[in-house]
Amino acid sequence: MELKLNNIYQKVADNLKEMIQEDWRDIYLYAEVGEGSQTTYFFYYPKGSDEPIYSHDIPELFEVSEQSYLVLLDKQLECFRELLDVFIENKQEIWTSLNLHLGHDGKFEIDYGYEDILTVDPYEQQVIWEYKYLGIISEDEYDKKIIKKFLS
Repeated sequence: MELKLNNIYQKVADNLKEMIQEDWRDIYLYAEVGEGSQTTYFFYYPKGSDEPIYSHDIPELFEVSEQSYLVLLDKQLECFRELLDVFIENKQEIWTSLNLHLGHDGKFEIDYGYEDILTVDPYEQQVIWEYKYLGIISEDEYDKKIIKKFLS
């Protein structure tokens, strides 16, 4: 199992490196794969910058075709589906989401979530995730209310 997991983690890292068009120092990624829901997005910090770049902005920022980007994004989701299959095959507790931090030095941390993702609003989930993992607080009043509710 460990060998399979390591191979998948390597594929995820390689795919992220292919998606990012500049030198970076840290990547923070969220993914969910399950019945009725699958998504992935990430933020990365370019070397020498404290401003994170949102993964879905890559096509516009780097003049990458939307189609090429979506192919890479689908490859990423495929890796996470494969990862989930390894858990199922080895009778491990089935996760519904994961958070991954990848440093430029190759070190990574991965945390699995087990919440019922179908009961969570995807927009609210992302606002909270950005706050928890990146410290981002939007100027939008609705987003501020989401974070305030989360903190209480």
